[in-house]
Amino acid sequence: MQLSPQSFSVQVPGREARAWVAVDVAGGRTVIRSQRVGYPLHVTRGFYLDSGRVDLLTLYLQSASGGLYAGDRLQFDISVAEGAALCVTTQASTVVHNGKGVGSLQRQIIDVGAGALCALVCDPYVLFPGAQLAIKTIASVAVDGVLIFIDGMTCHDPAQQGGLFASYESSLQVFRPDGRLLLSDLGELPGGSMAEAGGPLGGYVASATVTLIGPSLRLPDPRALEQAVIDAGCLAGASAAPNEAGVVMRILAHNGGELMRGLEVAFLVAGGAAAGTALARRRK
Repeated sequence: MQLSPQSFSVQVPGREARAWVAVDVAGGRTVIRSQRVGYPLHVTRGFYLDSGRVDLLTLYLQSASGGLYAGDRLQFDISVAEGAALCVTTQASTVVHNGKGVGSLQRQIIDVGAGALCALVCDPYVLFPGAQLAIKTIASVAVDGVLIFIDGMTCHDPAQQGGLFASYESSLQVFRPDGRLLLSDLGELPGGSMAEAGGPLGGYVASATVTLIGPSLRLPDPRALEQAVIDAGCLAGASAAPNEAGVVMRILAHNGGELMRGLEVAFLVAGGAAAGTALARRRK
């Protein structure tokens, strides 16, 4: 007699899912024109949190699965029409589990129309031992549009046995609507390098990048942005992006909580400059 394995003992392959949200202007505010969001992703109803910019729509992107697992291939696309204003943020940090040699992949395609504002503000990914994560983002931004893109990572070993993630890879390419490349930011961090003396993060365990694309009049002063994040307890360095595209800032922190405080400050400074008014905190 041959016994079949019980369902809980069968290895479940990674998930493939694509979700998208498209927003437009109607009735003096930004509204969702179309969306398709399926498991494991979920988008909340829209919020209008900013008294100075009542048209600015905020959406919280949630995960219903407990994080990213080996073999996951997820894609989330955002389209912001001319004159619309959208902020998408996560409800919390996303845990990335052991990649088991195949890893996890998160793709993002962003389209920002003329005069539009799009902020994609992700809480840091939490890389568990063995995690292999690749984040690949492609954005098209109109000449007078603004993109605020924030992402980062922190490593965490729940067992406190010195376990390290396997690898973290991040790529961002920004184009004009005519296809002209403005910025290409590629990086890969091997987990083993975190234990090396004088490693790439210099002893820090959390890092992030803040990328601001847009006309200078709608962006903060790089030095002021940098100092605000430093005052929040992080190590930060901001500089002009290539092709006069905007500003890029790198951030290092001792832990995930410290990094999240720095990222919140970065968003408020950058978002306030882009929106032309102080913005409210996006409470989690």
